[in-house]
Amino acid sequence: MTARRRTKSGALALKLGLVCSITAAVVCLIAVAGTHRTLSAGISIEDADILTKGWTIGLILAVISGVVVGLVAYFQGAAIASRITELGLGVAKLGRGTEVRMRFSGNDEISALGKALQYLSADLAAIAKEAEQGGGVGASMDPLVRELRDRTLPDRFPEVEGYEVDGALSDGGRGGMDYFDCVASDEGAVLFLVSYEGAGTLSALAARMARDEILRALNVKPNARKALAHTNRVLHKTLPKGACAAACLLSLQEDEVKLYQAGFRPPLLVCAAGRVTETHAEGLALGLDEGPVFEKGLRSTVVPVSQGVRLVVANDAAHRLEEFEELIAEHSPKHTAPFMNMVLGALEGNAGEAGLREDVILLTAKRW
Repeated sequence: MTARRRTKSGALALKLGLVCSITAAVVCLIAVAGTHRTLSAGISIEDADILTKGWTIGLILAVISGVVVGLVAYFQGAAIASRITELGLGVAKLGRGTEVRMRFSGNDEISALGKALQYLSADLAAIAKEAEQGGGVGASMDPLVRELRDRTLPDRFPEVEGYEVDGALSDGGRGGMDYFDCVASDEGAVLFLVSYEGAGTLSALAARMARDEILRALNVKPNARKALAHTNRVLHKTLPKGACAAACLLSLQEDEVKLYQAGFRPPLLVCAAGRVTETHAEGLALGLDEGPVFEKGLRSTVVPVSQGVRLVVANDAAHRLEEFEELIAEHSPKHTAPFMNMVLGALEGNAGEAGLREDVILLTAKRW
């Protein structure tokens, strides 16, 4: 596989290098000939050796120009060919039914094609998983599912002592199965994001049930661990075997935050002193186990927080956007309201006229 890639990249790069080299040399020779003709009209026979030297210098310049331009074109062609080869390998994997994961930086046409291929792979993988689960293809794009989700989203978060907290959604072409909220009381505050496993009807039901049960438990007492344990028992008892949901909870305390992740894959982003680091916690997805294994495997991660530290939780769709973490790092020092506006505004703007492919959910808590 590697040898074939090098051969194809070398062939395109060599062809481009030769064409550009010959073109540059010919153009240089034409320029020298034109200059020679102009000068020869005003030079006497005694000074003819000057013209000879001029031709020699011109030939040398033509050779140097051809070599330099040829090398530049060769390396540029090799870079382009390598990216095209990666696309070809991705298409081959897609044809074999393998999910394709590629990252292309830049705003050129090859990057756009790579992103389109990544989106196509994600859509096909979701459809295949829905069909395998028998959950009804297209639940993640059903407007009724989105409408039911949107009715539950909070207009604004409550005030949390010592923190700036906020959460927002940017609509995409597919989604409607992620939920978020914040519960605050005198005993503490918990910020949470519920995601889904799969994309069928059962996944939509599991995510909605998980959101409702977590919110119900937190309103009784803002204890993240107990809320997850309660939700897991309810989902396991109510849903068909194998149906589950994922959740990420942040328990906000005065000088630290406890992170809980139940089957939730995206990391918690910790922004401090101009750096962004990733943090994870351990836990099974909600609904897979009746209780003992889930509670034993649920392990929190303690994140120390001081003034100016920002924590960011986002769904899978946000992390699939290559510019996401760069925007987080760039705008993290800002106050929370402009931070949210700048990050989500940039993501929507970079998506172009077609808009975001998937719903993007962004939650944040900044210690002040």
